[in-house]
Amino acid sequence: MIAVVTVALIFGLMNGFHDGCNAVSTVIYTGALKPKVAIGLSAIFNFVGPLVMGLGVIKTIGGVIPSNEATAHLVLAAMAGAIVWEILTWWWALPVSSSHALVGGLVGAGLAASGAHGIVWHKLIMIFVFLFVSPFIGIIVGYIFMRISRLFFRVMKMSLSGSDRFYKYAQIVSSSWVSFNHGSNDSTKVMGIIVIFLAAQAGVTDLKDYHVPIWVILASAAAMAIGTFISVKSNRLIETMGEKITKLHPINGFSAEAGGGVVIFLASKFGLPVSTTHVITAAVTGTGLTSGLGGVSWKVFRAIMLAWVVTLPFCAIVAAVVYYILKLVF
Repeated sequence: MIAVVTVALIFGLMNGFHDGCNAVSTVIYTGALKPKVAIGLSAIFNFVGPLVMGLGVIKTIGGVIPSNEATAHLVLAAMAGAIVWEILTWWWALPVSSSHALVGGLVGAGLAASGAHGIVWHKLIMIFVFLFVSPFIGIIVGYIFMRISRLFFRVMKMSLSGSDRFYKYAQIVSSSWVSFNHGSNDSTKVMGIIVIFLAAQAGVTDLKDYHVPIWVILASAAAMAIGTFISVKSNRLIETMGEKITKLHPINGFSAEAGGGVVIFLASKFGLPVSTTHVITAAVTGTGLTSGLGGVSWKVFRAIMLAWVVTLPFCAIVAAVVYYILKLVF
């Protein structure tokens, strides 16, 4: 149990470190906030999010494998696959989905442990559908919010400098909004991994019957917040999100964050695990599309999309290999 909880919290910390750029990249690159202030604010809202929004995502992500199959070997292998991918994509400066990586790890470890019976297929299909659809929704929402923001800019007859000042202040709110929703959706995935193992040890076959211990909630939220806070030491992913996808202005940053935050908020309310990275990256792309196809760096977008496609099989393979090694050694 100690090993499982420790590795789960390490995954949560890596998630915060890897995905902290989602909420702060635009607010930093448009000059609305200094990096340390932006990331500190993001860490606070990442911690608060799951405490306020509830724990619906836990039962969804924890339902990918039967709770009675959640051995320490399986859970550790699943998280190892996700953590390896998190490290590699951070090094390559590619914003990818920690959620996608975690699901891939669970699939690989579950198949290695019990074959096809080791996966709850209807749960997995439901998660895949929302992980697949959410980026397209993000593009649409980013495009719509950008159009609305531009309309507001024209109706209010703002000057360009006045618009920049207004949306810089608005970005402080919108980036906090994204951080809040990131914590509410992603922290609960870490909780789900711990809970499914604890439920298996307690002999609980249905997660609906399992009460989540308060220490799991607080520890998972804290791990995500700490990971986000220490992401100030790295600007790899912040550069990709902030300047490489499209030319970023305060109005773009606000529109992407406000729209993407709404998508993640609704997903958390309905207990649906979505990728904050996918949604916000797509929303940033959507704001760029308001200036035409040339407003987006498609070379960078293709590299990001390729990483998204590779995430699940890579994490599944690594998790399966780690599972067999753990079974052989321990």
